[in-house]
Amino acid sequence: MGEGPRSVGRAYLLAGRATRFPGKFLLSVDGETIVGREVRLLRSLGLSVTVVSVLPLELPGVRVVRDPFDRGPLGGLARVLTETVDPFFLFGADMPFLDRDSLLAMRARYRGPALVPIDRSGRWQVLHAIYSGRERGVVEELLPKGVGLRGLVEQLQRTGAVELWGPGTVAEASFADIDTPADLVRVRE
Repeated sequence: MGEGPRSVGRAYLLAGRATRFPGKFLLSVDGETIVGREVRLLRSLGLSVTVVSVLPLELPGVRVVRDPFDRGPLGGLARVLTETVDPFFLFGADMPFLDRDSLLAMRARYRGPALVPIDRSGRWQVLHAIYSGRERGVVEELLPKGVGLRGLVEQLQRTGAVELWGPGTVAEASFADIDTPADLVRVRE
């Protein structure tokens, strides 16, 4: 008989190079840094939070680990998988509107394989997901090929190691990220 679902007690925030908008994680939305908002919300759910950063980053009171791979989000995920085999949330560190109820629903829905929500446009939200902690071998295989998280999810889909959770199951605002100065203006409005 297979192992039952394991509880999700961790969250990792990926802070990449942000070449289009350097420093975006530390920008303020409603008087709080974007990454600070995320950390506060995730901790309020009882999650331990770690930021995985390509560049040196100091966040008082927050565990920050270095991403030695510097290969985009898949590299950040590879770094996460060097320290855990337990399920975890994975988000971009630039998502100021993570939604508490949606995260609770995701955690309640999690059954063992990765859980990736789908937005209303049909796009997989690979940086707003729960990964099982068992993806290390697949990630190590894909990392040198320059594949991204979408490619990982495609591979997981072929092996039945992911559940794609239908549109409307997670608050759409939760998927918003800040990639450009125009995105910041839009979310501040």
